[in-house]
Amino acid sequence: MILVKAGILTFHYAHHYGAQLQAYALMRAIEMLGMKCEIINYVRKDNIEGSRIFKKGLSAGSLLANANTLMNYGKLKRRHERYDLFVQEKMKLSERFYGSYEELCADPPEYDAYVCGSDQIWNPLIFGEKTYDPAFFAEFAQCGRRVAYAPSFGISSIPEDKRELLKKYIEKFDHLSVREKHGEKILKEVTGRDSITVLDPTLLLTMDEWSTVAAVPDIREPYILCYFITDARKYTRHVQAVSDKYRLPVVTLCGSRRVVPQTRYKVLDAGPCEFLGLFAGASAVMTDSFHGTVFSLNYNKEFFCFESSASSEKAVNSRLHNILDKVGLLPRIFSATDAKEFCGFVSDNTTDIDYSEVGRILAKERSISLKYLKDSLS
Repeated sequence: MILVKAGILTFHYAHHYGAQLQAYALMRAIEMLGMKCEIINYVRKDNIEGSRIFKKGLSAGSLLANANTLMNYGKLKRRHERYDLFVQEKMKLSERFYGSYEELCADPPEYDAYVCGSDQIWNPLIFGEKTYDPAFFAEFAQCGRRVAYAPSFGISSIPEDKRELLKKYIEKFDHLSVREKHGEKILKEVTGRDSITVLDPTLLLTMDEWSTVAAVPDIREPYILCYFITDARKYTRHVQAVSDKYRLPVVTLCGSRRVVPQTRYKVLDAGPCEFLGLFAGASAVMTDSFHGTVFSLNYNKEFFCFESSASSEKAVNSRLHNILDKVGLLPRIFSATDAKEFCGFVSDNTTDIDYSEVGRILAKERSISLKYLKDSLS
């Protein structure tokens, strides 16, 4: 059998827990299928700028953020170093670094397959130039097949002036999958191509596989973990309800540096390994993050998650809604604005999550997703 060598195109450098962990997970999943795999070390300039400890510019927001950074410099520097160390020690990167699409075209890396995904690599509006980055469609490739694994558009519809370009890029793909059901609809509508929805790469690895990467947390007593990527203060009443129920201290893992007043331990220096360890050690989790929800599921935790979007359309089409619907846990998603309803649920609910059923569903979905990946690459 010929050993396939795959190159992944994704956001792997960004100092963001979800971005680094999904890149690592996809790489490991392909390796576990018995294939060679590297992450193509393509890092956009805006990724580098966005991952700096201090923000550039003199806007009020930048100045306030930098003042806060100075106050917590030691911890934030340690977090920055842990992110970089994770990339160096856990990820297999291409030998050459590419800082622009032009560099990719000038000396294209050669693979049997180019795997594009996951994350919002196909969102045309998140880049400074407000259009697609052709690198994430492997447009530079001169040979090999193109495989999409769980890329996301991140928007509800493709702008009219971006549709023909998307159709042109997608025509060259041999295998198509997306991260959300809504992505299937977009591809069919814009390109006429069928695709399937697969799991986010972080769900391709089991709890045991993630535990080999997780760092044991310094906190030795049971705790409630709060991981909010938006301003945590709006969850004050929600956290109080859970704190009253479990009678445990609150640990806040800072996605946003604003924390709920119940916080006893404020964690600013966690890298990806420490992030995993905090979820593994928690007694209960509260989060408005997709990956916060994913790792609550992966580690079989009691959890409460919140839909940060006020738009009902965005909520229904969100990846958070998709995964909870898939595993039958939609009642575990709440509105951030309705604290009264949430407090009532917490005080009245006496039923723990049935993880035997969740595990069965995830195992089935994991098998489907890995089969797609294997068939696409074999």
